[in-house]
Amino acid sequence: MPRRRILMLDESLLTEAAWRLRSAREVVVFSGAGASAESGIPTFRDDAGFWREFPPEQFASWRGLWRTATTQPRRLAEFVHAVVAPIAHAAPNAGHLAAAAMERHVGVRVVTQNIDGLHQEAGSTLVRELHGSLFEIVTREGRFLRLLSRRDLRRMAEKLDRARRGWLPLTRTLAAVRPLLGAGPRGLHRPNLVLFGDAMAEPAWTLAQEECRGCDVLIQVGCSRAVWPAALLPQEAQSHGACVIAIDPHEGDAHICLKGTAATVLPELVERAFRDATK
Repeated sequence: MPRRRILMLDESLLTEAAWRLRSAREVVVFSGAGASAESGIPTFRDDAGFWREFPPEQFASWRGLWRTATTQPRRLAEFVHAVVAPIAHAAPNAGHLAAAAMERHVGVRVVTQNIDGLHQEAGSTLVRELHGSLFEIVTREGRFLRLLSRRDLRRMAEKLDRARRGWLPLTRTLAAVRPLLGAGPRGLHRPNLVLFGDAMAEPAWTLAQEECRGCDVLIQVGCSRAVWPAALLPQEAQSHGACVIAIDPHEGDAHICLKGTAATVLPELVERAFRDATK
């Protein structure tokens, strides 16, 4: 299949993408940080991205976080607050809602690199979280303990804000994040997150690969393709015959590239594909 690119939302390509989606039996929506940007959650790798302010060698691994905690406790408080606060106050945007609405017409699997739980909150029923979830708390061995709520995260963000501004930042930060990370009656607990150097979340990673091999269309939304091995999934789908549709503000690498944001383009694509079915 020839690759076709556009620099703005092209009517003919939108029509083609809608036809591909309408003709599909199984669809994978593959989302990255850009899918949640319009919900107020910062992206990581853009020019003004998260890793510019918080270098990954210091903040993207458990070892780096421990080193930062012992040498720069106030920076640790700033980092954890910068992660938790936007997710605590986020709500699904129109892109998340469109992905969920698609399930009324076609089989959909959402495969996401995001840890914010917004696809589930929007109503998507089958979500593979490749990098885990900020809301899921597990033991040191990885056994499930409990789920946090956005209200829990909002309370945590308020305490972290005070910790990063006041005295004894490490002590106050550790107290603030105790529901997320610390020790309890069942031993040490932590968020079920995949950081740099960790294996991908299972069974989500294995299931995502299988679903990408079996889908007819993969819609790539807000993905930089710089995060490995997740970036292999569109290629995996393509090699098994799927049409890859990219939705991104920048030019993407796909069969059909629709330039725009998740919250503007994905709802239009879904409406175009299935409007006759809703009449």
